[in-house]
Amino acid sequence: MFGRLVAGLVVFGLATSAHAGLINLVQNGEFDDTAINPTKWNPTDVAHWDSSEGKIEIWNESFQWGTDLGSDGLATGQHAEITWKTDKSEIWTTFVIPEWFAAGSTAHFSFDYQNRKSSGILASVNVNGSETNAFSVSSAGSWQGMSAGIDGLVSGDNVQLLFRSQGGGSSGAHIDQVEFNVAVPVPGTVALLGLGLAGLGFSRRKTA
Repeated sequence: MFGRLVAGLVVFGLATSAHAGLINLVQNGEFDDTAINPTKWNPTDVAHWDSSEGKIEIWNESFQWGTDLGSDGLATGQHAEITWKTDKSEIWTTFVIPEWFAAGSTAHFSFDYQNRKSSGILASVNVNGSETNAFSVSSAGSWQGMSAGIDGLVSGDNVQLLFRSQGGGSSGAHIDQVEFNVAVPVPGTVALLGLGLAGLGFSRRKTA
C-alpha cells in the first residue's frame, strides 16, 4: 500500500511539478538599469543592450511627450526609443540558453511597444546567427503588448533579440518590458522519483 501511494505521488509530482517557474533571460529588459540625463534625448550606453551606433536613446518620466512613462507605469519607469533609417535604427540584446534548459520546451518572448511616428516595429529572434522567428506589430498610440512562443531551442544556443522601427525618422517607436522566459526544472522532482523507487522496494521486501 505504501509503495502504491508513493508511486502515485511520483506520477503526480512528475505531471504537475516538472518546472519550478519561469526565469527571464533578458537583462535590463525594462531599461531601468541605465542612469540618464533627464533633460536631453542623448543616446547613451545601456547595460546588456547594443545598437547599430553603439548607443541607445532612453526616455523617462521627465520628458514631455505622450510616451514619457514606461509601460510599467512607474514614476521612475524608463524605456527605449528606436528610430528609423538612422544610426540607431536597430537595437538588440543577446544571451545564451542555459545548460539546464530542457530541449523541446517552449520559450516565451514578449515586449511592450508604442509609436511616435513609426508605422510599426519589426522584432526578430536570431539563433546562432540565423533568424528563426520574425514578428511585425503595428504601433499604437498607447502601450500595447506582444507575446509569442519560441520553439526549437537547445541549451547553448546564442540568442539575439533584434528590434527595428518601421518609418518615423528620428521619432520612431518605443519598447519596454522585454522578456524571454524559460521554464526552470524542479530539482526536487528527481528526489521525489528516488523516494518513489525506494518506497516500491520497501513494499516488495515487506510482502516477500
